[in-house]
Amino acid sequence: MNISETDKKKVLLTVNNNRLSGIEKFTFLLAEYLNKDKYSVRVGVPTYGPLCELFEKNEVEYFIFNNGRNESHSIKGICNLFNHIRKYKYDIVHAQAGIAPCMIAKFLGVKLILEHKHGLDFTDEQIKNMNIVKLYYERTKKYFTDYTLTGCAKDKLVLQNKFKYRENTVITVYNGLENTNEIFKKVNGNKFIIGTIGRLTFQKGQEYFIEMAKNLSDENKNFEFHIYGEGENYESYNKLIKNYGIEEKVFLKGYTNNVSEIMNTFDLFVLTSRYEGIPYVILEAMRNSVPVITTDVGGISEVIQNMYNGILVEKENVKELFKFVKLLSEDKNLCNELTVNAKKDFEEKYTIEKTIDFIEKIYESKEKKIL
Repeated sequence: MNISETDKKKVLLTVNNNRLSGIEKFTFLLAEYLNKDKYSVRVGVPTYGPLCELFEKNEVEYFIFNNGRNESHSIKGICNLFNHIRKYKYDIVHAQAGIAPCMIAKFLGVKLILEHKHGLDFTDEQIKNMNIVKLYYERTKKYFTDYTLTGCAKDKLVLQNKFKYRENTVITVYNGLENTNEIFKKVNGNKFIIGTIGRLTFQKGQEYFIEMAKNLSDENKNFEFHIYGEGENYESYNKLIKNYGIEEKVFLKGYTNNVSEIMNTFDLFVLTSRYEGIPYVILEAMRNSVPVITTDVGGISEVIQNMYNGILVEKENVKELFKFVKLLSEDKNLCNELTVNAKKDFEEKYTIEKTIDFIEKIYESKEKKIL
């Protein structure tokens, strides 16, 4: 039975930028799939961009709180967000990777406040050696939320052990994707395409991908390497490719907002990150039956089981990366075994329906005491 608009819970989702990366993809899917009979959903976005275009295309309600400014939370933007939350009297504020909306919601007495940490922005070494000011800043965030959501169990343990969060206030929510059977025909010819997708940043470590590509380019194989993404390291990566003399093998392809279609041009997907939660791009590869080689960081090992549904390698270890990329390029049977298992795991554990069902239980938890 439908609930009247006045009886629906009002939910505000917030994001920190307007790109179409993993966090923004999650936010869009959340806004799209939450039960419209129970929830009235709006998304707060700092500036206009590709994410807003996606919202408009799919009739997702949103508002811009920074009025065109670039900062994720400018002073003016924070004031606008404050006034908006006060005006619309939300029942739930669900902030994606940002504590400022939670602080505002706490001050205004919002009933349920969630900060969703899709990944901790630190390497293991940075967490271990964190200075006292940063440590206490991270510890204070828990006082402004009812629940903190993490993308993987490992991050939950870090919040509990390092930042002193109470166990019953931290909930692990695995990302989910739409389960589509759409297949794009590969047109690679005789090329064996090894690809990666992600922002060109320290976190993603694409310099190791480029070094691996240089080493493999010396082999007598028809390899080609595609790097999708934009970011502050573009120029340094472009220079590195030229210094290695592999411009005809390694291509910086720029930003894409159609990860699924691009993924299906790859014969092999490689992720070289220094730290992660559980990135959506791995789930994309699993769904689309593209074999995965990834660094064993963050919560990735909660999804990828080594030599079962993908291959895990040590971060910053180009020799190991080279070894397994070469192995998969030569062993079609192993590739097939990995992708069959990965597809099965995706369908059983990582669909958007499973994620939404769990999120809705959290939204009801204050009243039903089910967590």
